[in-house]
Amino acid sequence: MFAVPTLIGEVSIRLFVRHGDQQNALDFYGAVFGAQLVGRPYLHQGVLIAAEIRLGESVIMIVGANPKRDADASLGGPRSAHAIGATPVMLDIHVDDADRIMHHAVAEGARVRNAVETLDNGDRAGVLVDPFGHLWVVKSRRKHLAA
Repeated sequence: MFAVPTLIGEVSIRLFVRHGDQQNALDFYGAVFGAQLVGRPYLHQGVLIAAEIRLGESVIMIVGANPKRDADASLGGPRSAHAIGATPVMLDIHVDDADRIMHHAVAEGARVRNAVETLDNGDRAGVLVDPFGHLWVVKSRRKHLAA
């Protein structure tokens, strides 16, 4: 019988963007979601390679994809969403006002995939595609009134 491992640390998430888009991604996530840089960015020969950001309680690393891997799928991933032409991942982010965040994201270069709507439970949610090809489900909770 297989022993179930004990998780002893956090799960790390890395969002890959086209090489050279790292700073643009950091700026976008800061402007739209209020992301804050965590620690020092990772540099290689003075060039920004990656950086960690904090979004609420989560830490996500923004990484520039290796241009050779982006150009040639046979080399294996990871690749940027632009190189693939889509992304198999959706990121959920809970915010105070989904409508406001979606509007601001579009002003900063994102596009709406699904407009914000009121769900059956009263919450508001929409889906945006950021300028780097990543999908974000933007949600806000509404106070539920007692019947």
